[in-house]
Amino acid sequence: MTKETNEERRLRWKQGLDAVEFPDEFQITIKESFRQYKGDLRVFASAVGAFYLGMMLGWRPLMIIHNPKTFKRYEKILNMSFRDVMPETTDLSDRNYGYRAVQNAGNYWDVVRGMAPVERRHELGLDDLPT
Repeated sequence: MTKETNEERRLRWKQGLDAVEFPDEFQITIKESFRQYKGDLRVFASAVGAFYLGMMLGWRPLMIIHNPKTFKRYEKILNMSFRDVMPETTDLSDRNYGYRAVQNAGNYWDVVRGMAPVERRHELGLDDLPT
């Protein structure tokens, strides 16, 4: 197996981003969730953002970015199970430094449970985003 070059990774990320689709029923679900939501709109906005990011990266990287309590809170706000509607991972998953580190260390669930800290777990490799 050969090591992926930066240019190959950028091309894979660009193709992965181009492949992300948001079916119409998700828009309907978000609108209905908004109608029913009572509370801080910043939290609702964060839930919607997490949903969209999860659709691009997958639910496993999303669980690295957010702690389990927040993850469940966002699912409740949007009235959906992220695991049921998002892919587990995508070609973009390794854009998240934390997920990439966990893949190399092999302790995914320990990180999710907060038992194994990971530096830069919330960061994406935005400098590598293809234009």
